[in-house]
Amino acid sequence: MKLVGVIGYPLGHSLSPIFQQAAFDALGLEVRYERWETPPHRLGEVVASLRLPDRLGANVTVPHKEAVIELLDELDLTAREAGAVNTIVHRDGQLVGYNTDVPGFLRALQEAGFQAQGARALVLGAGGGARAVALALVQQQAAMVVIANRTYHRAFRLADALRPLAQRTVVRSIPLTYSALQDAGPVWDLIVNCTTLGMPGTPEADKSPLPPELIPEQAFVFDLVYGPKPTPLVRMARQRGARAVDGLAMLVYQGAESFALWTGLQPPLEVMMEAARRALASGPSEDG
Repeated sequence: MKLVGVIGYPLGHSLSPIFQQAAFDALGLEVRYERWETPPHRLGEVVASLRLPDRLGANVTVPHKEAVIELLDELDLTAREAGAVNTIVHRDGQLVGYNTDVPGFLRALQEAGFQAQGARALVLGAGGGARAVALALVQQQAAMVVIANRTYHRAFRLADALRPLAQRTVVRSIPLTYSALQDAGPVWDLIVNCTTLGMPGTPEADKSPLPPELIPEQAFVFDLVYGPKPTPLVRMARQRGARAVDGLAMLVYQGAESFALWTGLQPPLEVMMEAARRALASGPSEDG
């Protein structure tokens, strides 16, 4: 029996063990996917345990996607450019970091019918998820990516790191405040929430990172948060007449990319998506 798991804090009712286990079982693999709730002071210990012979690796979620980098032996190019890791693969005692959030986000965005090339995008947040989203938009040659974060220096650092990679994209940073968003300039084609505002099971479950009047009617809104009901941001956006989706598809698609890295096998996507939807319908989730 091999082990793999998700490292985060808190994990709550993470969906990853449910849809990943369904995938392992569907292919008849002797692998168990576990929740490894890891407060920051235990991160080094838990990551070190991934070097054991029975460990395939791990997913990494908030708040560890950036901090875990210094504990790894190697990063693939996407993880290095994003400055964030959400997947660790154990190879012969070495730990290799990947970022499957980038392709997972792009697949979910494209399947929702939005093309990022030439778009004016607002990215809310500056953590690991925002790093992946902003990099994906730069790779797709969005016309503009504006990163807004409550702690402004984090948005500034992320924008500064992305500019050398942005040949055809203007990358800016602003504070995540009402006045700064009002003054930011363009009418957004795409708004992506990478904060935890609106996450079920948290004290901020009823909060939206934007008030409704700052959501343009013609915008496409993508909320990385998801739940059994529409998030506050998705609900407000739809009430404004905007198209909006939550982050469930991205979660499954990034998980499928992780599955392929651990096993070398094609993931059973329909099995994973159905398991995630069934689990979500039965209760709240806090995985990101």
